[in-house]
Amino acid sequence: MRLFRTKHKSKVTYSNKGTALLFTLIVMIVLTSMVGAYLGFVQASTKNTGAQISDCQAIYLAEAGLHKAILNLMRTVANGGQGEGWTTTGTTESLGSGSYTMEVQRWDWALAANNSTAYSNSEVVGFEAAKAIDGTDATYWESDGKPQGPKPKNLIIAFPYALTINKVRFLAPTSDNTPRDYTWGVSTDGVSYTDFPEVKNNDNIDVTYTFSAQSSVNYLRLSVTKSGQPSLNVRVSTVEAIGSKITVTGTVDGDSRQIEETVAVDDSSEEAYDQIDWNEL
Repeated sequence: MRLFRTKHKSKVTYSNKGTALLFTLIVMIVLTSMVGAYLGFVQASTKNTGAQISDCQAIYLAEAGLHKAILNLMRTVANGGQGEGWTTTGTTESLGSGSYTMEVQRWDWALAANNSTAYSNSEVVGFEAAKAIDGTDATYWESDGKPQGPKPKNLIIAFPYALTINKVRFLAPTSDNTPRDYTWGVSTDGVSYTDFPEVKNNDNIDVTYTFSAQSSVNYLRLSVTKSGQPSLNVRVSTVEAIGSKITVTGTVDGDSRQIEETVAVDDSSEEAYDQIDWNEL
C-alpha cells in the first residue's frame, strides 16, 4: 500500500508541474504579443509624428515661396524683383533643409472658364456679351446700335466671388468699332458703380487700364459713349481683369505640399493685393 501511495503521489506531482509549465508558456506568449504590439504602435506613432513634422515644414516652405513670388511680382527688376509681368513654369529655390518651387502664370478673372459671366444693356443676336469673355479673340460682343453720350452701351462682367483688382484690358476687332470714349467702373452690388476718369479719343484696339486697387469688387463695367467711327456699333473681342496665379510646392525630406493663390499686383507702387487665402492642394 505504501508503494502504491508513493507511486500515485509521484504521478500527481508530475502532472502539476506540466500544468504550471503550460500556463507559464501561455503567459509569456501573451506578454510577448502585447510587447510586440506596443512596440509596433510606438514605431508607427514615431513615423506618423515624423511625417506630420515633414508636412508642416513643407507647408511652411510653400508659404515662404508664395511670399517670395509675390515679392518678385511687386518689385521691378531694378528693385530686385521680376516685375508684374513675370511668369515661370517652375523656379526652385532652397531654404533651410528643403526647397520651394514657384509657378506663376498670367491670370484673368473675367474669363468664363474662371466662372465669370457677362451681360450688357445692348447686344446683337449672335454677338452677345458672353463672346467677350470666352477666351477667343476671334469672337466679339457688338452693341445693338451706336453708343451715344446719354445712352452708353454697357458691357458688364460679374465675378464668381468678391476680389481686389487694379488692372483691366479690352481688345477690339477693328479700330472703327473700338471704344473711343469710355469709362471703366466697379461695383459690389451691380447697381452703384465707382467710375474712374473717362477716356476720350482713344484710337487703339488693345488698351490696358490701371487704377488704384479696388477691393470687394463683384462687378466690372465698361461703359462706352462713342465708337471709333461714331456712326458704328461698338465691338469688343476680349475683356480681362488682369492678375497672376501663383502655385508653390514646398518639399522637405521627400515630402511635398502645394498651395496656390491669385493676386493682383502693381509693381509701380510695390504693393501686392491678395484675392483669396491660399488653398492647400
